[in-house]
Amino acid sequence: MRRYLQNFELVREKLKETEAKDQLRNWQPPITGAHIMETFHIPAGREVGIIKTAIREAILEGIIPNEFESAHELMIEEGKKLGLKV
Repeated sequence: MRRYLQNFELVREKLKETEAKDQLRNWQPPITGAHIMETFHIPAGREVGIIKTAIREAILEGIIPNEFESAHELMIEEGKKLGLKV
């Protein structure tokens, strides 16, 4: 009986880990690629991906809150680093 309870606990932990990974995978930052392209008047491309990644990482690392205004400010900063103009 003890072995079954241990296996049950192991499965429960694996489910928690899987759910956490799924939530992270499905999470979307408040700034979309379309918004980046519209703001900087650029087509889809490398720059959009760089900016989206910078925003996502800043939110996940707690550098900025997960809100539009903070993400928008960071988007402008990152765009300037890439030589983009609003």
